This record gives sequence, structure tokens and C-alpha cells, in this order.
Amino acid sequence: MMSLQKNIPNTRTMVPKILQDIAEWLKKHNVQISAAVEGEGRGGSLKDEGSIKTALWNSPYKDRVFDVKVRKCGDMTVLDYNGDTHVVNIKTSLGGTDNCFSKCGIVYALTDLKADQLPASMNFMKMNELIKAHKADIPQKDYWFLCVNKKNSSEIMVRGAKQINNWVVNINPSNILQVNWKKEKLCPPVERKWDEAYETIIGGAIKSLNSFWNKVPTEWKTKH
Repeated sequence: MMSLQKNIPNTRTMVPKILQDIAEWLKKHNVQISAAVEGEGRGGSLKDEGSIKTALWNSPYKDRVFDVKVRKCGDMTVLDYNGDTHVVNIKTSLGGTDNCFSKCGIVYALTDLKADQLPASMNFMKMNELIKAHKADIPQKDYWFLCVNKKNSSEIMVRGAKQINNWVVNINPSNILQVNWKKEKLCPPVERKWDEAYETIIGGAIKSLNSFWNKVPTEWKTKH
């Protein structure tokens, strides 16, 4: 007898239905994407975040999309049909490697904490403390990226931090992990249990910080 298990979606790699629907609506809406502001790509991306949220507030999903204050977790939260809330980072990209490290977002993905229970800012000590105290393997609780191609805003991908294949170590201590979106768009999402997700994300962060520290002059490390 053929097993029915093959026909059941894997909840660890399945994008929440509301995020699928929002992505499909945005593909058809074709949001206007900004050029770099005074040569700075991040300035254009900030405008894009506002344009995307404004479009969604004029969509059939307007009552499910909520703004997030600056320095809080993600760029918006989205209420799912089953009552779950998803934290979403809006990422407009040319398809290269972009900074994607968020202490708040990663703590949210790896714990049972709600977004409003997380501090607006935290250092690595606090991040580690919260993960250890509130560790929880919740398959569809993730820090979601809504990735929109700057060259073609109808090209959209939704992917969780725990699902990403192409995390890239970066020795800049302000942005210690990046994502290669060009490669990521060619891959299906990764199925990872909690320990595997922790090793990939936090392990990458540790490698990045150690690489940075190894390049600091020895005499600087001993100064007080």
C-alpha cells in the first residue's frame, strides 16, 4: 500500500499560507522600486519597505498587516488565518549578497518568545541568554524574509531564517551574517530541526566574530 505521508507538506519548509498569498498579490501588483538614494542602496531599500507596506494596506490583506516601530523585530508583522503572527523582514535586493543578521529576529525564530517580549536592542550576551532560557523547536515560527527583486518587483521569494541555504559569514561585527540571494533563489528551502538551525545561524555568527577578533592587533586586546 502506498504511504500517504509523501503527500503531507513538511511544516518545517512550508511557507505560511498568508505569506504565500501576500507574495502572490504583490507579484501581480508590481510595486514601484526606488533607485539608490544619493548613491546609497539602503536609502532606496527603506523607501521600498514603505512602498510595499503601503501597497499591502491597500490590498485584501490590509487588516492582517501591521507596522513595526523602528528598532523593533522585523519590518512588519502579519496575522495568519489561524491566528498565528509572523515577523517579516522586507528585503529588496539586486540579487547579490545582503546583510541579513538580526539579533532580535534570530532570537524570535529560535525561542518561544513573542515579538513584543523582545528588547528593542540587545548585545550578544543578552542574545545568548534569551536563546538558552527560551529555546523552543517550533517548526513554522521563523524570522521570515520577503525578498523582492529590485530589477523586477514581480519576482518575490518568502523564506525563513531557519530555511536559508546560503548564509555567508561576514567579519563585519555589525552585520556578521549575510545571505546570497542569487544562489538562494535557485534552491528549495532547507529542512532543519532546532539544533541544526542553531548550528547554522549561531555557529556562523561565532565563526564571523572569531574571524574578526583574530584580525584585531594583539596589543589592542590587552588595553583597558
